[in-house]
Amino acid sequence: MERHQYAAFRSSSLPIPSERARAGTPNPPRRESNFMVTDGPITPPLSPTISEDGDGDIIVDSEPRYSGQRQDVPASINPTAHPEAHFRRPSRGVEAEQQMDIDTAEESTIPKPAARNLEDEQSHVHRGSLKLTDFEVKGTLGTGTFGRVLLVRLRSSNSQNSQNCFALKILRKSEIVRLRQVEHVNAERYILSRVQHPFIVDLFATFQDSLNIYMLLSYIPGGELFTHLRRAQRFTPDVTRFYLATIVLALKYLHSFNIIYRDLKPENLLLDSRGYLRLTDFGFAKIVDDRTWTLCGTPEYLAPEIIQSDGHGKAADWWACGILAYEMMVGYPPFFDETPYGIYEKILKGKIHWPKEMDRYSKDLINAFLHPDRSKRLGNMIGGAQDVLDHPWFRGVDWDALERREIRAPIIPHVTSVDDTRHFSRLPLPPAEEIPGLIREEQPPALQQQFDPVAYQFLEF
Repeated sequence: MERHQYAAFRSSSLPIPSERARAGTPNPPRRESNFMVTDGPITPPLSPTISEDGDGDIIVDSEPRYSGQRQDVPASINPTAHPEAHFRRPSRGVEAEQQMDIDTAEESTIPKPAARNLEDEQSHVHRGSLKLTDFEVKGTLGTGTFGRVLLVRLRSSNSQNSQNCFALKILRKSEIVRLRQVEHVNAERYILSRVQHPFIVDLFATFQDSLNIYMLLSYIPGGELFTHLRRAQRFTPDVTRFYLATIVLALKYLHSFNIIYRDLKPENLLLDSRGYLRLTDFGFAKIVDDRTWTLCGTPEYLAPEIIQSDGHGKAADWWACGILAYEMMVGYPPFFDETPYGIYEKILKGKIHWPKEMDRYSKDLINAFLHPDRSKRLGNMIGGAQDVLDHPWFRGVDWDALERREIRAPIIPHVTSVDDTRHFSRLPLPPAEEIPGLIREEQPPALQQQFDPVAYQFLEF
């Protein structure tokens, strides 16, 4: 099979590799999903042309994850680009819309009631005497646009008890407010505090200090699926089937509450010590009865209705399943380019390159997920998620046994201790002044400072 060669760009949150990958071996960069605009109807770019209406800027992701070497684009990209590129909103392109069979008929605006009500689920977040100073920092697991994730251990714990090692997600309050992410961060806490599923990360407690908010999450030691996929270059259909089936069950569970996830990608899928996936990072998750218009996610994984600002819902998650299935079996996503504009145009054109060795059932599954008409997209029709479970590609899967975690996983991460971090990047610890609540217990603010307008927006933490 002809293999694409990728530029050795890395996200701004990770170091730039010192040398390029061997020729012919894909070494795509890790993706950041740190772009967001406010809620409301918008028109993302469909082509790199500039409109004349003087619309304001929108913020998109840093660089696209993949930059395939093509004859019509340069092979390298600038690794020093600013992590938040700003693009002018252009007028809608005509050619892209004509080349893709997109559903233009007005969808029913009648909200679909959730099969289950999240408000009826009991919150499992700890609200006892636990404090930030009860934890010691063991290492840094990752960094992002306005936060980081640390590995922490409960100080008074038995070192051999895995329940006492946690991932502590830290978000800077001032940055959350500046980037207008308050609603999404509070939604992340609310959703994670009530959902419980074997393939979704657990939230145990939340805190805040003068600078940050903190989410205490289960530590999943096997690392990102992204890392294992890059090492293997691509997965067989059988390996892909195991991982995709766990994701389908997680999405089916979330969708039963009318929760859309909106950030599916290998970087947000962690392998536990038994090799099962856990869905993590619910920063873009949202309860949506009908549709929402927030532009968020990762360029390669955006559904066409998001790009066209037609409003999106659960169908966008099933589209992302198709992108992920292709990426796992091929090694790179079906739509990639040097710029978000190029990616958007290719998504709307809908032309997919199929490797010769890909079997018919795999093609059929991916095509069903990537149907441009939401009303005909697998997972979003009358049968809902059950249509996905009944697809011929999943024939033979024991869904009940899988959800009970009774099937041996294809990859068992090598882990020697409960705080083993070998499957994560080696990153430095943050300065003490950036995590004050973890270093010492802060004194209550003076009376005139108790009504801090920033802290007031995170009362649930």
